[in-house]
Amino acid sequence: MNTPLRYLPAYLGLFAAQALALVCNAFLDIQYGGFAVEVLLWTVAIALTLRVGWRQGGEVTEAGKRWMRRMLFSGALLTALIFIPMWGFPRAGLYLLAMLMVSYNCVTTTRRHLHLGLLISLIMVMFAATHFRADWTLLFYLVPYVAAVVFTLVAEQINRKADELREQSLGHQVVGAQGAAIAAATAVILALGLLLYALTPQATWVSMSWRFGQPAGFSMGDGKLQTGNGGGESGAGADGGAGGGGTAGYGPGRESLRSGWPSPGDMRAAAVRKGMPEWQRDVINGMADLTEGLESAMKPVRQRIGELWDALKAWLKTNRDRIAQTLSALGLLVLLYALYRLMREARVATWLRTRFDYVRLALLGMHGSDAEGARTYYEAMVRLFKLQNIERDGHENTREFLAEINSFYRDLRQETGEITRHFEDARYGGRASAIQVARMRDLYRQVFQGIAQ
Repeated sequence: MNTPLRYLPAYLGLFAAQALALVCNAFLDIQYGGFAVEVLLWTVAIALTLRVGWRQGGEVTEAGKRWMRRMLFSGALLTALIFIPMWGFPRAGLYLLAMLMVSYNCVTTTRRHLHLGLLISLIMVMFAATHFRADWTLLFYLVPYVAAVVFTLVAEQINRKADELREQSLGHQVVGAQGAAIAAATAVILALGLLLYALTPQATWVSMSWRFGQPAGFSMGDGKLQTGNGGGESGAGADGGAGGGGTAGYGPGRESLRSGWPSPGDMRAAAVRKGMPEWQRDVINGMADLTEGLESAMKPVRQRIGELWDALKAWLKTNRDRIAQTLSALGLLVLLYALYRLMREARVATWLRTRFDYVRLALLGMHGSDAEGARTYYEAMVRLFKLQNIERDGHENTREFLAEINSFYRDLRQETGEITRHFEDARYGGRASAIQVARMRDLYRQVFQGIAQ
């Protein structure tokens, strides 16, 4: 964890993550008109302090410690003179944490420092995302923040692996591909995360409501999310709901980030909000136009799907008894097939056949004619060894099969060899005597009993 950090892309990713974390919190106050100035000041502070950390080359120097002490003093001064009088707690505590993060950047020279900086930024993002003023428009900064964090971690890991390979004199073949590897790994991780998020049912605050009201400025009425119009960090909502803190300065029609995707009207209402950045306003209006166009284009499709769904439900209701019988029959067939596969895997049929062979051949001597008896006893022996997972391949002659048997059952070498020899005499000589068949009967009994032991 204390591995020196010298890779510039990792510092750039950390800069993006920390800057976006502060942007998320500054975005909560866009109605006051100071969003751009606040973002610019924090961005410059983060960039300067991370530059100090990067220029130390992986080892904390006295200059870095001096810069950290200066930033700590500045943070304490700003907290006492600006943060607490302007915002009060807990927002003032959050910005004090931001100043501690900025000062810590001056000595960010190892992997441990990098991970701690990302952790602080995550805490700030969680504060912004759970604030009562947060809504879906915050996603314009939350999504890039997630991408920046993933990029930073991937860049640091790939660079560390490249350094290890370079130490083994293999680095020249991989260093040039670090950029492509970082981009590809980041894209794959984000795509997998998006896929898992899309496939996972997402709980909402509506479904998590309780009878005593929703904390953090939300209340529930008639099963719908209610928002007040009060101002400030806290206070009673205009609707008088329990725990009804307001959504100051956001106007009517605003939906929370937690309540679902907004309609085109909600998008346009958010776009005209006071203090909204021009680029974000244009993007939101474009999203509203695109959503309306898609809704118009998909309306006939949705209607047709609804008609088909209603028809399917009516058919299912009419034929439910027949469907239940069919499904029961299919289930029974599946069980029978599974039983068949299980018995085949356990060689139940072969086991039963070998026991039948022993009774019919060894005990009762029912083998037919002498030539037929030689073939019957040999095939019975083959089935005995098949039960022991020694199968005779279709391209394998009798001598090759005998050699395979003898490699596992050396104590039965004489019996199996003599049965094979008598079978070859009957098959290739065209005849077998009664004495030979009687001898094969005794040999088969000995092989059966030898395997059973």
